[in-house]
Amino acid sequence: MSEDETIQRDVARKQQKKSELEKTAEAGLNGGPQIKKQEKNKFLGEFKERVLIALTYEQVEEAGTYKQVLDAIRDDEAEQLIINRKVDIEKAKDYLKLADDNNLSFKKVAAANYNGDIALVVVSDHAVHYDNIFVKSRPEKFKEQGIPVALVDATGQKICEDCYNLIKEKAPEELENYRKISWFDRLLGIKCPADHD
Repeated sequence: MSEDETIQRDVARKQQKKSELEKTAEAGLNGGPQIKKQEKNKFLGEFKERVLIALTYEQVEEAGTYKQVLDAIRDDEAEQLIINRKVDIEKAKDYLKLADDNNLSFKKVAAANYNGDIALVVVSDHAVHYDNIFVKSRPEKFKEQGIPVALVDATGQKICEDCYNLIKEKAPEELENYRKISWFDRLLGIKCPADHD
């Protein structure tokens, strides 16, 4: 039995031993006992089984967007996009725009007891039990696919045709975050951010 389960069991036993008056008074003061409080603190106030996709602070603050978030926003099960108030809203504006463009409501939440590194979730209003709610970071994905990791920092920039084609082949969902360097760009001296030496 995990430590979390042991704590929940002990809390339930203590709650059972209280008189009805004590339970009523405590519920009035504290809002009553909460189910899966640790889980809800991790997922910005939501149960894990309602989460379609989750991003970390680092992922939200990267340039560009993750296609998996757009897919989750467009999912018929999606009800709301939630962002932790600690996130720099300027860096999260693309996700807010995606939600707005797809008529998905969004909100910012703040609570001292939210813990962990999750900064954004797309949730349903009921249990969906999605298996893969965590998105692999771009550096991890690029490294695994043999794409130069320098291109992660070049999100939103122009890249050479070779790098563009490599992303198109190995990580096509990322292609919307890049543009090809044109012949005119080359005349202006624009170079691919990937190390080609």
